[in-house]
Amino acid sequence: MFRDEMSSQARPPLDGLAQEVLTRGRRARRVRTAKIASAALAAAGLAGVALVAPAAASGHPGATGWKAAAKSAGPIRPATQTAPTGGANAVPAAEILTTASSQAHDIPQPPGSKAPTSPRAILAELLRLLPPGATSHYAFYGLGAQTYLDGASGPGMIRIFLYKGSLNPDACTSAVPPDMTRACSTLPSGATVLTTRISDNCVEPLAVDVDHGNGTVVQVDVARCLAWNGHSNPPTHMAITAAQALRIAANPAWGATQMDATLVRDAASRFAGVPEGN
Repeated sequence: MFRDEMSSQARPPLDGLAQEVLTRGRRARRVRTAKIASAALAAAGLAGVALVAPAAASGHPGATGWKAAAKSAGPIRPATQTAPTGGANAVPAAEILTTASSQAHDIPQPPGSKAPTSPRAILAELLRLLPPGATSHYAFYGLGAQTYLDGASGPGMIRIFLYKGSLNPDACTSAVPPDMTRACSTLPSGATVLTTRISDNCVEPLAVDVDHGNGTVVQVDVARCLAWNGHSNPPTHMAITAAQALRIAANPAWGATQMDATLVRDAASRFAGVPEGN
């Protein structure tokens, strides 16, 4: 009876579903890779203590960051949100983050009272930094946020994520899939910038990462499509340029651990009803 009943129902549309599923699968795979890499780093640290206890007792062994050599294996995006590999085939590449934090302060936060960083505070700061235009479709993704920006070419999607860690120095020299390019540069402050472009991923065709130092990496994703609507990711134009994304990612207000206390407090009530993204 169940089979007879279901056979009369229309099949759901699948257009665009494959890409969304692949994107989510890659994120989940890289999260697992990041956890494994973190465990490996911790085990290596314990082994180092056993071998050179006197040296370890004098300070933190193996300071890391873009200019240091600490690495992990596997292509991932930082922490809870990971960089897409761009294609379906796995290609060896260095992860763009290392879980260890650089002690440098290449982009120090402004002074003042601070409070624990929240996704609502991230959204509030992002909206403040965007060029003029109506915004909508707010959502949270862990320690990240989403908005649409309605410009001259219609609405475009922007996502931002804050991660604890440092950019991996091998990210620009490792092999990448044929549909991906990476470029590294340095801001006048000394902060490292990693720009990733993926030709076959409309959700993350452009990702700009800035290492603020002292354990904060900011990533801005500029999409060529809108969020999954249950049937597809509707195509659209990029809402901001790569230069605008860089200015947002390099903003001194960002902190993976803490941000301005007033901003955090006001955003908590302003965006109380914003849902988690899917």
